[in-house]
Amino acid sequence: MKKIISILFILVISCSSSVEENTILNSSDENHDNHSSMKHDESHSNHEHMDHEKVETSMKNMSVDFKITKDIMSGVNIEISTIDFSFSPQNVNKEHIDGEGHAHLYIDGEKWGRIYGNHLHVGKISEGSHIFLITLNTNMHDEYSIEGKTIKKTIDFSY
Repeated sequence: MKKIISILFILVISCSSSVEENTILNSSDENHDNHSSMKHDESHSNHEHMDHEKVETSMKNMSVDFKITKDIMSGVNIEISTIDFSFSPQNVNKEHIDGEGHAHLYIDGEKWGRIYGNHLHVGKISEGSHIFLITLNTNMHDEYSIEGKTIKKTIDFSY
């Protein structure tokens, strides 16, 4: 009986560690909760400072669009739609396959983190106007482009 209780205790501790690890991994960027306290004019709205290369896609209709809604409890919800692009979190950091990858979210010029699907919640948004920018990225994090222009969408949202 003591052996069974010990095994159950180890399993519970093990599961707790896994949940905490996933939470940390999903946060993507240690500063993503703190950026939103910046005043809008203190931010870097120029996204050109990022060191991602551009990769020209053969998918000439590839695009990203999104809408932001204020969440009743806290922060905002973002719904993303894409054309000629598939989210492929299972292939992140693997070889480039044209038309698949993930997205990067920037808020007020600061990288919030990676996006691996069509829905996202961002908490702890300060009151005021914020610039949300989403880029489509390859499995290797490079930015998709068409004719040298990054595939991206920007929305100015007031919270």
